[in-house]
Amino acid sequence: MPLAVINTYFALVDAFETDAAAYAAVLHPEVVQTEYPNTIYKTLQHRTFSEIIDNLRIARELLRDPQFDVTHTQVCADGVVLVEGLWQATAINDVGPLLRGQRLAAQLCLIFEFKDGKIFRQRRYPCYESF
Repeated sequence: MPLAVINTYFALVDAFETDAAAYAAVLHPEVVQTEYPNTIYKTLQHRTFSEIIDNLRIARELLRDPQFDVTHTQVCADGVVLVEGLWQATAINDVGPLLRGQRLAAQLCLIFEFKDGKIFRQRRYPCYESF
């Protein structure tokens, strides 16, 4: 069950879906997404349900063709799921150091905790390739 929830979540994110109702099936209403400092975000980020959707809205305006290729998944005895993979997307316009058409890529380690069968906590450790 947790892997099906995560796969649905990944499909929504890869589509840059921004309909909150679509996420209600996979994200707990009290979800918190924590993103650790990286090339894009220099400080620790905490996002609520609505802020996750807002972040996707922003990404949809800046990027196209997102894709997350999972390379490793581990379901732990306590129900926590670890996922590693390569995320990529293409810049739509020149934004900061990114140039239109440039491919952005990051190795990701994601840790998911569940409550009531939905994603309750997500920790993101992105390692962006140089751009």
